[in-house]
Amino acid sequence: LRHVLCYVPVMEPPGPKSAESAHFPFTGPIIAQITDYIYLGNLNAAYSGRALCTNGIDNIIDMSSLPSDHSLSIIPCTCGRGGFRHNWSRLRVDIQAFVHGNLHEIRQPCFLVINECIEALMEKGKRVLIHCRDGYSLGPTCVIQYLMVKHSMRLLAAYELVRARYPLKIQECHQDLLVGLEMSLQPGGVNVACLKHSLSRKMAWS
Repeated sequence: LRHVLCYVPVMEPPGPKSAESAHFPFTGPIIAQITDYIYLGNLNAAYSGRALCTNGIDNIIDMSSLPSDHSLSIIPCTCGRGGFRHNWSRLRVDIQAFVHGNLHEIRQPCFLVINECIEALMEKGKRVLIHCRDGYSLGPTCVIQYLMVKHSMRLLAAYELVRARYPLKIQECHQDLLVGLEMSLQPGGVNVACLKHSLSRKMAWS
């Protein structure tokens, strides 16, 4: 599988400053290729035309759950390729209410929609960027669960595949989501403590 990690120095996307920005202190786009058609990134990557163009991204799945009063504008790409303006389709998915609910029901409609969207885009040969706010937990969790559900991968195998290509810091609530999915896919053969320990490694990418 090909992969690329891209740090592109750009201005912070315009938008109102708020207390929440202090919780996501990223300074530039972070984007990496996980499979031939799936990319992971942070919020800045999703609004950097240059980063999107450089990686050939066609579509974006936005899991940032930004409040309605938080407006972001894309920084346009200036490559001038073909003399046309770049456009990217965006699917916005808010799963925050679900994350704080039943942690073991990962195969909720939101993830089913995302997985089917990824499959449909792949069939058309389209590249998709999946991102959350900081890019380190919810976005990777979405990709890991996709690999488990659609490619029949065990949790640790999917985690290590993503970890080898992208920086991870999986939050405990998202660890619980993934462990719950593993338990449903592999009944009776899951060491929960071992899995949680493996998923707790901080910023594992190097």
